[in-house]
Amino acid sequence: MKNFSFFENNNTGNLSRKFYSINFYTPENDVGEIHYSNSFEYGNMNVINFIRRSNLFFLFTSSVQHSKFFKKTLKLLLDEEVTFEILKIPIKENLIQTNTGNNLNIIEADEIYGIVGMLKFNDVSNLIKIYNNGLITFPFTNNMDLIKEVINSFLELIKND
Repeated sequence: MKNFSFFENNNTGNLSRKFYSINFYTPENDVGEIHYSNSFEYGNMNVINFIRRSNLFFLFTSSVQHSKFFKKTLKLLLDEEVTFEILKIPIKENLIQTNTGNNLNIIEADEIYGIVGMLKFNDVSNLIKIYNNGLITFPFTNNMDLIKEVINSFLELIKND
């Protein structure tokens, strides 16, 4: 994994103005961001932050649709076909009683909507929503330990399936 950027080819042998890049900010290449724009000179530059754990990437975005830009950038970076999967959470009726082995207290679990809970970290409770499509909403924070706890809670929920 390395920093990488490119303009998309527009099928006429010329490069379009659609710009994509990936940047890694730690020596382990486990924290970074994807940038993309449909018009490099005049368009909005979109930024998707991520954390990588092994082959799992956690995207920090407001839309699952942003994953398509992430996929495109990673495929071109690696120059090979890559399989992507959005980890979905099948909700069980008894999930509220499930002990996830961490500080997540599930308040509500719905087969259509997902999970609402309180994540206790350093004696502070934080509201967390984990949707069935894998999207997680959580208050903005720069506390990496808290972000890692959110990721661990999500992984425990998937593991308990």
